[in-house]
Amino acid sequence: MQMKSVMIFDKSDTDEQTATKWMDWMRDNHSAVGDKAVPNAQETQEYLRRYA
Repeated sequence: MQMKSVMIFDKSDTDEQTATKWMDWMRDNHSAVGDKAVPNAQETQEYLRRYA
């Protein structure tokens, strides 16, 4: 599995800057965040064979 994108929040950003970054990220990444992190059946089976 590989992550396709990452959003970095900076604690020094204002709420408005954080909201703007979030909206820009959502515009550029149309899929749901969790979709990219969920393994498919084949990946799950391979993982279980290796580590279970």
